[in-house]
Amino acid sequence: MTNESQFRTYRAGPTVRRMYPVWLFFGLIFGMGLLAQLFLLVAHGDGSPLMVINLAVVALVVFSYTSAKRSGTITTPDHIEIRSPFGGTRQIAWADIERIGTNGYAKTAQVAVIDVKGQRISLPYVNSQDIASFSEEVRLLRELWERRRGPDWTPRPRGEGTSTH
Repeated sequence: MTNESQFRTYRAGPTVRRMYPVWLFFGLIFGMGLLAQLFLLVAHGDGSPLMVINLAVVALVVFSYTSAKRSGTITTPDHIEIRSPFGGTRQIAWADIERIGTNGYAKTAQVAVIDVKGQRISLPYVNSQDIASFSEEVRLLRELWERRRGPDWTPRPRGEGTSTH
């Protein structure tokens, strides 16, 4: 494994990416309907109850697409970075991770880290649905953690560490 390949970025898998054209289609159709209804409202003062449905669908499409594009898990030399849909980013230093584990069943397994405070944090898109060789990826992630946490790392008593955010 080269130095560049050991740090990975986990983003939406093929199942979610296949939805992009569907979201685009519905966003355009309902967006045009919303614009037409807004035009009628402004020009004639005639509103339609369907405007609320169009607005809800357009908002859902924007939220879903933004969430899928922004969310992710990124490994760096210093930490794991967890990105949430609308700007929230959490960084957990390798030394502040007590354990990397999986939860769920084979077809729906998800990787989570346990930080020094005992908090379980799920890693977005590090799961068996988005990664074909899931068990191999979990093994590589654990090896990276073992190398990056430092040679003098020892598990801390629960609650006595500090986690970087």
